[in-house]
Amino acid sequence: MFLTGRLQKYLLAITISTGLLSFFFARRGVEEPPPTTIIAAETTVVTTTTVYVPPIRYVVQRGDTLFSIAENNRLDMSLLMVMNGITDPDRVEAGQELVFPPANGFVPVAPSTTMKP
Repeated sequence: MFLTGRLQKYLLAITISTGLLSFFFARRGVEEPPPTTIIAAETTVVTTTTVYVPPIRYVVQRGDTLFSIAENNRLDMSLLMVMNGITDPDRVEAGQELVFPPANGFVPVAPSTTMKP
């Protein structure tokens, strides 16, 4: 059903006037550049100090297993194996010295070999 009569004319007039107004305000924004603001940047230098805590050493006693040592000291057995170069967890000899991670939990690693950007 098509609109006829005055309603159609009013809708046409409203459409044309809003189109002209939007075109006018759009062109007005193009002519006037936005104001320029300069923001001063402040740089703060943050330094951190890392305190070196030496790793804890443990001498394996007779009857000890790697699992029991890890369980008694609340450590991960795979971390103990990696830190001490152990490939077979069943081959831990009495008198062997194991290295535990330090009390702060930080395990030092070799420095990166990649270059800085």
